[in-house]
Amino acid sequence: MKKLIRRIRRSLPMKISISIFLYAVLVFLLVNGAFLITSQHHFHSIAMDNASEALSNSLAKAERYLRSVETATNATAWMAEDSFNPDSLLVFSRRVVELNSHVSGCSISAKPDMFPEYGRHFSAYTVRKGENIITVKEDGYDYFDYTWYSKAAVSGQAGWVDPFIDENEGSLSSDHMIASYSRPLYDKRKRFLGVISTDLSLPEFSKALSSVKPYPHSYLILLGHDGRYYVHPDTTKIIHKTIFDRTNGGYPPDKLTLGYEMTMGHSGRMHADIKGARYLICYEPVPGTNWSAALISPESDILHGYWKMSINILILVIMGLITIFFICRRIVARALEPLKLLEEQTKRITEGDYSTVIARSNSNNVIGVLQNSFANMQEAIGRHIQDINIALEESVRRNDELQRANEKLEEATVRQSAFVSNMTHQIRTPLNLILGFSQLLRDAGANMPAEERQKLIQIMDYHTMALSRMSLMLYDSSDRGYHDEIVSFRYDHVSCNAVARECIGYTNRYFPEVTVKLETSVEDSFTIVSDHLYLMRSIREILFNSAKYSDGKNITLRVSANKSRVRFVFEDTGSGIPTEYQENIFTPFYKADNLSEGLGIGLPLTKRHVILLGGSLELDKDYRKGCRFIMDFPLEDPTYQ
Repeated sequence: MKKLIRRIRRSLPMKISISIFLYAVLVFLLVNGAFLITSQHHFHSIAMDNASEALSNSLAKAERYLRSVETATNATAWMAEDSFNPDSLLVFSRRVVELNSHVSGCSISAKPDMFPEYGRHFSAYTVRKGENIITVKEDGYDYFDYTWYSKAAVSGQAGWVDPFIDENEGSLSSDHMIASYSRPLYDKRKRFLGVISTDLSLPEFSKALSSVKPYPHSYLILLGHDGRYYVHPDTTKIIHKTIFDRTNGGYPPDKLTLGYEMTMGHSGRMHADIKGARYLICYEPVPGTNWSAALISPESDILHGYWKMSINILILVIMGLITIFFICRRIVARALEPLKLLEEQTKRITEGDYSTVIARSNSNNVIGVLQNSFANMQEAIGRHIQDINIALEESVRRNDELQRANEKLEEATVRQSAFVSNMTHQIRTPLNLILGFSQLLRDAGANMPAEERQKLIQIMDYHTMALSRMSLMLYDSSDRGYHDEIVSFRYDHVSCNAVARECIGYTNRYFPEVTVKLETSVEDSFTIVSDHLYLMRSIREILFNSAKYSDGKNITLRVSANKSRVRFVFEDTGSGIPTEYQENIFTPFYKADNLSEGLGIGLPLTKRHVILLGGSLELDKDYRKGCRFIMDFPLEDPTYQ
């Protein structure tokens, strides 16, 4: 592969051929991309029309089923009203089932105590069992509270009731789910007699609806008014599940949208994601009922022809591009043949064979002009070689001088580094003494003998003067004394809990996925005298490090206090800081990995802030679950606002 790339880079004909080829590829991609996008929209449009037509055909077939049941029921109802007696009702019930192949059962049930000789209940029921039709008088069947009876009896209107499974009802029952069309019966004086209810086998109804499939893996669902499944490929969902139930622990928005649209009786089309796959869904209400049907077609089936066409187009495009490439290669190679000869001659010259002479060309084309330019360049190079040799000798001499100057510069740099290191040490030592003695005086000065206190003050004055002198010297040796730094310390009454919450809130703004837990044993009114800005920056820096370098799961900030100090403890879980790096974490500019993020001064600056505030910051080396930092501040005068 590397040899091929080098060959392409060295061959101008190959470069030009590849450039033309790439332009051709770009044009082909743009044209075919636009064509494929347009085709995909066209396929989608055709698929929507096919699915809508298939659903309409299914609903038309469903309507024929429903109308046939309604017609059979209504035709028998008036006969039952004219001759409402037990024997006739048995005959009429059987007649409905025998004359209508779509009907799976028919029940004519009288109102309570209609026929006292039979007791409180009387129901003539006929059911289709395979090839047999069985008619019985159901004994002891308290049907008055069942929907198929009560809905028609109370409303006084005929209509379809939601499907149900007729199990253990009466002396005779159906072994599958049924949907019933119920109609109230009245005599000539408009007195209520009972209810005639004709049953439609839902499996047979489902089979008729699902027989129209525009695509191999299409399927149809039927929902009730509450979103309950009445028809579904997964039979475990029928009756027992609704479209609004949780799926995989959540509520898929596309599924909820479809459920609301169907239960509201709307019709339309939509795209939806179901179990990670894309589907086209057409939905319409079932005429004469409060049910709704939807035809669901996988987009993989819809676009099967599109992908097949795309593959064929891709093959043709690849073959065309390969043909274009070889034709371009042949044409370019012939056109650049003189240039190849010139390339060989210049190559020999670059390799040191200056005896090679580039001949002049009599051609006036671009290549001829280029060849003559190279000949002129060769002559000019010959004239300047002598000048180059003279310049080379001068360059060698100046390089020697430059090397000696560099050696002196390195020596000066070493001296400068030693000076800076020494000066830093001289500044740090008295500063630490001053800070230590000032803290000692602040914490225990009231209890010290006057003589000892005065001695400490003198030592501090001495070192202060030394620092002032060194500062003046450093300032005088700089352009602007590294420009003036203005440090402002405020003595604020800072609420420990408030500043902790502020820092946690600030951290959460940048690390919203991390939860920092605050555990405090002090009241919100508990305050310390400190500088709010530097205290906040110190706490925030450690929380930032915990959020960045821990596992982010168990970050805790604990606030506690006693009579002499207030303590902030930062704990997190994770890999923690390796033992070999723990000693240097507070060293400025120290980093275990030079390529890692940060300047290596975060913790050193934090510790410096804490120390300047009169406290201390330490890493708990005995903590093994992650990292634990302990920040202590002495209490001079704890106040409660």
